[in-house]
Amino acid sequence: MAKIFVMPVICREDYDAFRKDVGPNLADTYDEWAKLFADEVADARRSGKTVIEVAINYSEFASYCHANGRKPDAQTLLNFAAHRPRGEA
Repeated sequence: MAKIFVMPVICREDYDAFRKDVGPNLADTYDEWAKLFADEVADARRSGKTVIEVAINYSEFASYCHANGRKPDAQTLLNFAAHRPRGEA
């Protein structure tokens, strides 16, 4: 059985807001992050994982954090992505 690896996808327009909240766990620039993201996805697929890319909208993530009393950090971002219905942004 293949392992599932959920990856949050951040759009360029939202990157600075995510970087401000999530902090040092994200690369300094969107372009650096996009390269790291592509490398991580490729590594996961090579190791036999099923990768599910989930588009994350900053305003929805921020609303989720506020409504649920969650700190907007890297772990919350991963949890948010993992529990989003597939195909939504």
